[in-house]
Amino acid sequence: MDLLKSLNDDGTTVIQVTHNEKWAGYGDRIIDLLDGWIVDEPHT
Repeated sequence: MDLLKSLNDDGTTVIQVTHNEKWAGYGDRIIDLLDGWIVDEPHT
């Protein structure tokens, strides 16, 4: 996760799909889905 965060800090776009809230916390933007639908406004 540290490598992905470092790459993102350097300008690389990283898209992560996970059920792990700890790993999701590494992201700058989180979009919650339920059955393929966005269920909440993206967190910033």
